[in-house]
Amino acid sequence: MYIDPMTKMYISFVAIFLMFVCNFLLIFARKKAGTFISVLIKIFSFLLLLLTFGMIIIVMFV
Repeated sequence: MYIDPMTKMYISFVAIFLMFVCNFLLIFARKKAGTFISVLIKIFSFLLLLLTFGMIIIVMFV
């Protein structure tokens, strides 16, 4: 499967943006220490990081 370079660039920009979002979500969840919402935010942030990892793999190896 071939992905043109411009699409790879846009995928990498989205991955970088999602990494920032994950970082800010974790900082926000840490401020709300101990609540159930904090655990949900951390799980959501981890799932976003997995999505970001998939995007990076696509950009690097496809």
